[in-house]
Amino acid sequence: PASYLLLHNVGKRQNWGQLLRSACAFGVKEVLVVGSKKISLFGNQGTSNHSEFRFFDSLEEAQEWLKARQCLLCGVEIDDSAVPIESHPFRGSTCFMLGNEGQGMTTKQIESCDQLVYIPQYSKATASLNVAVAGSIVLHHFATWAKLQEAPREAAKFVVDAPRSKLDKFTAPTEAELEEIQQKRKERAAKRQKGDDDDPDLVSTIDLAEAS
Repeated sequence: PASYLLLHNVGKRQNWGQLLRSACAFGVKEVLVVGSKKISLFGNQGTSNHSEFRFFDSLEEAQEWLKARQCLLCGVEIDDSAVPIESHPFRGSTCFMLGNEGQGMTTKQIESCDQLVYIPQYSKATASLNVAVAGSIVLHHFATWAKLQEAPREAAKFVVDAPRSKLDKFTAPTEAELEEIQQKRKERAAKRQKGDDDDPDLVSTIDLAEAS
């Protein structure tokens, strides 16, 4: 089973990069970004070069993509319907979505989830965990449940592979990279078409045919 991370409604820019770093550490297959074409990578410590990104305009679009791959959407939220993360209630490939740092998950986000989990706390000193910390804990639990192979170590660090080069991405793109390339081509073509339509000095072949 594979894990995915869905970024939507996370407000603080430093949390994006820290979540990305944890996603790489715990074997997340792809990072799904909803409602934004770009994300802040502050604090990712170079892990963005090892990450697969997939962008969606809406949460519904991301849901359809996950359903087509039989991947469950799991929300991380302190909610009466949520189950403790240490119970490992996973049933296969899972995409994890966290809420906003201040307000938590919206009603729409909660309703879109197939299941909810929460991280138990053992004192009354804080109301909740930082979203990046919570994401790290949840992703580690899934990796443990899925029995992912531990990365090799060298001295006091884990071994880091060389990132894929731009040439690698061009000559042998992954599924996500290929879709991104195709999407950018469509957007550029649409911009060119709009520019032609807005230019009054340009005459189309249709206009010339009608004039003759």
